[in-house]
Amino acid sequence: MKFGLGVAGAFTASKGWTQVCGDNTGEQALGPFFPQPGTPIDPIREDESQQTPIYLANDWNLTKVMGRRGSASGQVVYVKGVVTDRACKPLEGATLIIWQASESGRYNHRGDMDNADFEDPRTGKIIHRTLDPYFQSWGQTKTNAQGEYFFKTIVPGFYPADLTSKWYRPPHIHFMVSALGHPQLVTQMYFRSPEIADNDFIQELNSKDFILQSKSLTENQREHLVVEFQTGSFNGESNLLVGEFNLQMD
Repeated sequence: MKFGLGVAGAFTASKGWTQVCGDNTGEQALGPFFPQPGTPIDPIREDESQQTPIYLANDWNLTKVMGRRGSASGQVVYVKGVVTDRACKPLEGATLIIWQASESGRYNHRGDMDNADFEDPRTGKIIHRTLDPYFQSWGQTKTNAQGEYFFKTIVPGFYPADLTSKWYRPPHIHFMVSALGHPQLVTQMYFRSPEIADNDFIQELNSKDFILQSKSLTENQREHLVVEFQTGSFNGESNLLVGEFNLQMD
């Protein structure tokens, strides 16, 4: 089932909304797999109007594709947060776009064709990076009057960025945030939780990731990009994994 932003009031987490002020959110690379016209292998479009850019054509729930009966494979999580300005004032009407890999680490993008099969560095088992027809791949939403947003998605898979150097990208979600009167913010969010499968391995990948460990980030900014997921509830459902990723714009 798809829900609109009207259910925001029903979204609670174990610690509620935390303090959102602090350093500006650290910027990260856009990456090569942002959904542009003509780039998706499976051009998912919930908004069928061709006047709507494809990166704005899907909603906040990435675990379902409108018109398809199945659900996305993978561990379901909710990502919520508050978008603020430098003075910590919530920004209403900010547009957030997210995009990410599937559970097996494959982007719905024609540019993601290399290393479709690779060896798991822990076990040597072959991992097949495949598209999931029931995973939405990208989505968008707008903040409410309190600057709040949320997405429902899955933990993406890790994948090889460079097998020669044995660099594997950890699970992450790309964010693009636009708000009137502010420079666009592009960043990436990473995962941490004992309740997430393979958490120890994910933390190892986080610690070695060239993008997350970039010297352009302060230590506080880097730590903020790694989100701790906790048990929470949403729209009457309990025992869900909820992560809070607040975003502060210039």
